[in-house]
Amino acid sequence: MILVIDIGNTSIKIAAVDNYKVISHHRTIEIDFIKECKSIITRFPQIKNAALCQVGRINLDLIKQLEQLVSVFKIENNIKLPFKNLYQSTTLGNDRIALVAGAISKIKKDECCLIIDAGTCVTYDYVDTDLNYHGGAISPGLRLRYESLHNFTANLPLLTAQTIENFIGNSTADSIHSGVINGLTQEIKGCIKQYRKKNKNIKVFMTGGDTQLLSTQLKSRFFATPFLMLDGIYYLYQFNKDL
Repeated sequence: MILVIDIGNTSIKIAAVDNYKVISHHRTIEIDFIKECKSIITRFPQIKNAALCQVGRINLDLIKQLEQLVSVFKIENNIKLPFKNLYQSTTLGNDRIALVAGAISKIKKDECCLIIDAGTCVTYDYVDTDLNYHGGAISPGLRLRYESLHNFTANLPLLTAQTIENFIGNSTADSIHSGVINGLTQEIKGCIKQYRKKNKNIKVFMTGGDTQLLSTQLKSRFFATPFLMLDGIYYLYQFNKDL
């Protein structure tokens, strides 16, 4: 059993994971980070190692404090990967690396997959049947779309995401919800359709904070996997440990 940590843009996820099974899962913020880690380690004293994926900012002193509690494996661009990275940029995010690894841990030999992460940004990542990672796309997430409409116009209000019953908005608020929610769901549907033209049997994984809301609007077949990031972090830890 190890401690798996995902430091994202909006929150920090911490879990005790054993053999790909999430035993205990917590969402926290920076100020409570070490307290939550200590709490989990107290509950599971067999935890001696942690695997960490960082995208969001965090005080480096907190990472140093974590390293005093457990041995920490960090997901970085120089670690060994269970796939061939064909991305042309050296700035591939650690979160996308972990998500791809999580999906690969769930597919069979000769299967390809599309990973959709609906968080602050919506990322699309494609892996072919030979485990070649090709990249994909990055798009604004729901919160960014709502905020941009409010921040870059004079009169549009800042709204919170909600499901829509009708794509025709009969008020300003309903029109914003339709534009944001329906716009993103149509984008996701179109993206899935494009990739299915490459391989009709492609496995589609969807994860991220907005998955539950968006899944009620989507009719496409996909696997909703809330712990895909944690699975990927754990898989990368195991893959590098066994080399």
